[in-house]
Amino acid sequence: MSLVHRRIFMSDKFNRFKEIVGEVSDIGHAASVLGWDQQVNMPPGGGEARGQQLATLSKIAQEKFTSDEMGQLLEDLQKDYTDPETDEGAILRVASRAYDKARRVPPEFVAEQAIAATKAFEAWVEAKGKSDFSIFQPFLEKNVELVKRYVAFFPPADHPYDVLLDDYEPGMKTAEVKEIFNNLRPKQVSLLKAISEAKQVRDDFLHKKYNEQKIWNFSEKIIAKFGYDFNRGRQDKAPHPFETTFSVNDVRITNRFEPGNPLATLFSAMHECGHALYELGVAQEYERT
Repeated sequence: MSLVHRRIFMSDKFNRFKEIVGEVSDIGHAASVLGWDQQVNMPPGGGEARGQQLATLSKIAQEKFTSDEMGQLLEDLQKDYTDPETDEGAILRVASRAYDKARRVPPEFVAEQAIAATKAFEAWVEAKGKSDFSIFQPFLEKNVELVKRYVAFFPPADHPYDVLLDDYEPGMKTAEVKEIFNNLRPKQVSLLKAISEAKQVRDDFLHKKYNEQKIWNFSEKIIAKFGYDFNRGRQDKAPHPFETTFSVNDVRITNRFEPGNPLATLFSAMHECGHALYELGVAQEYERT
């Protein structure tokens, strides 16, 4: 095969690789829309069906991403795209790592986790409203059991949490996290002592019952000043604040209102806005990657 023909051949393979990655991304974002709707709009009776819908999408995405075709594409492409500083080299490196981890987890397990998480959320909302942990406890225990099963899919680590931590901070170990917290603790204790011994300021104005809509509008003015683009996002009410991304042009946040605690709304808006600004800052050409 001539060099020109090989480049065309590998280009076709890379386009096929991007096609699969894009499809998996689309499925994941569709699942995110369903998850957002569950917490913002869905009636309580829709929980069981929503869990099954999320399970189906999760299973399809897992099967598509961990297919033999994807494995072969990654193996072939990494032989040609060897420069880690290029976009192609970077996406192949990240995708290969994700593929190796995902191949260890059966699609059926991913579906089971989706159903369990959905049921747990509905139970948590009910338990929170009634201040009754016993409602949520069995669902929490089920999800903890599933997490332990997930960890068991991987080779034994120094600490079970290493497997989970690696999903978010690749290569980091539990021992490192413990060291960070151990180093912080003396300073935190010292800071708390200084605060408790300081002259107390009057903060009763922070505990008054303010107009909910005015506080909500104020929170949106604050995040707009931060740079949050309401043409590419929105803020809705949910039982607990979160940020979710459907595309680089659709990044949403949720918030809540607590009577007598306006700072809860304001700080939550600012916190979630921070996540959103990161997502909104992703370049358009990386959509669906």
